[in-house]
Amino acid sequence: MKKIYEINCDQKGSFIERPNRFIAKVKLDNGSLETVHVHDSGRIRELLFEGNRVNIKSASNPNRKTKWDMISALSDDGEEILINSAYHRYISENIIRDPEISPFGKLDSLRAEVKYGKSRIDYMLTKNGENIWVEVKGVSLSVDKMAMFPDAPSTRAQKHLKELMELLEKGDKAAVLLLIFRKSECFRPKWETDPVFSALFYEAMERGVEIYPVQLELKDGNINYKGLLPIEERNERKPV
Repeated sequence: MKKIYEINCDQKGSFIERPNRFIAKVKLDNGSLETVHVHDSGRIRELLFEGNRVNIKSASNPNRKTKWDMISALSDDGEEILINSAYHRYISENIIRDPEISPFGKLDSLRAEVKYGKSRIDYMLTKNGENIWVEVKGVSLSVDKMAMFPDAPSTRAQKHLKELMELLEKGDKAAVLLLIFRKSECFRPKWETDPVFSALFYEAMERGVEIYPVQLELKDGNINYKGLLPIEERNERKPV
């Protein structure tokens, strides 16, 4: 286990409702009812339900309409789960830049948010004269120790896999870094939710896109790296 990032929260409370994908109502332990920004486009209904315990942090911009950010929520087994995708950039970059834990080893260079066509890929790495394009996805859903993504149909995630396969065809390398925030033993695409993404996921693997499910832990304000998880093989029962 290795600490890779620190996130400190300011207040604890109970989740009340999520009027839309960007906003939640939270009753703080001091009794006040606050409007909180939700920086996660997923449904995350297994974490954001009435009465569940959440941690929030005051916004860095004092002039913003919502003065709080949602940071984490408790799972049914008491884990604190990060549900703020704004931190994915910092967490993933700290992993990639650390040759002791990075699946890419020691790099020559790293560039973030690199334009490709009409999109931006999270990272373009260079190593030994080769380009490695990397997309990052956060995973907060895990059922019976099986981490799964996405929790809602995602045309954006589908597009990213197609773009990574295009980059492979052009002679570059490509990879997906899955940041798994709930204790799990394995990863698979959630074909029940998005069969198109699931089919593209296994196609990308077969073509040579590297997939790295990284097990992380949020504990006492620290994000800890705990290693890589295996990927469940495709089998005939799955409609992919």
